[in-house]
Amino acid sequence: MRRCFFTFGGSQFWEDVFFYQKWRIQRNHKTKEFRLLDPWDIRRYEGGFEECRQAFVRFISLYQLPRQKGHMIIMIHGFGDSKNIFKPMWRAALQDNYLAAAVNYPSTQKNLNSFVKQFNFFLNHLEDVQEVSFISLGIGGIVLRKLLASKEPWTQKLKINRAVQVCPPNQGSALLTKLASFKFLRRIMGPACDDFSPKEVQNWDKLRLKTEIGVIYTQRPEKGILFFLPQSWYKYFYVPDVVKFKGAKEIFYVKNFHLNPFNNENIVTACLRFLKHGKF
Repeated sequence: MRRCFFTFGGSQFWEDVFFYQKWRIQRNHKTKEFRLLDPWDIRRYEGGFEECRQAFVRFISLYQLPRQKGHMIIMIHGFGDSKNIFKPMWRAALQDNYLAAAVNYPSTQKNLNSFVKQFNFFLNHLEDVQEVSFISLGIGGIVLRKLLASKEPWTQKLKINRAVQVCPPNQGSALLTKLASFKFLRRIMGPACDDFSPKEVQNWDKLRLKTEIGVIYTQRPEKGILFFLPQSWYKYFYVPDVVKFKGAKEIFYVKNFHLNPFNNENIVTACLRFLKHGKF
């Protein structure tokens, strides 16, 4: 057993499978080892899942952590990202009296069904939460749609409020498909590339969702930091036709030039407004 060691919190090799008051249990997607991290990403315990949970219970008692209760926003990042991209959104959610969990998953290492399986495990082990909402970025929006179509125990245990997709490739990601055509990039990007190709769109449209979903999209990058790309590549970025899908309740445009869209206060505000009121 190893413990009390600083980590980088996991991103493309560790997946979050449990969350409570900023503590998290992660599983290595290759070795299947589990570890318990505290709110500062210090490893406090390593072993099996139940062993890590028991260690967490001991820390609850030691540090007298208060029990969490209420409405939690689950945040699902995009391709190659980590939970840290949600820091502005996470802070705003806490200030608005929500619980908030930004979840790491190895987006360049596994396929779409594996991502959904991880989130189902995460939600099935969510404790002391009565209601959940969701905010996703990029391909996280597709993970979200498949997740909301699940028939797992958590869908009966938890009240599901609303969800917001930010820049989702709901009609498939032509950009990922284009990049994956280069063999060396495909090795880096992993097996999920095929799951998000435009050819898979008809499979996503078969999903039947009862949850209200709002979609936020931003402009193409002609004047942004990606100006150096050939103009022929612009069609691969998020535009209204790409983000649309039949189940969306409302689609909303926000002008944005930030690399991280959640650094845009208007996007953060719009997400919370939809979760509360069902409209942007």
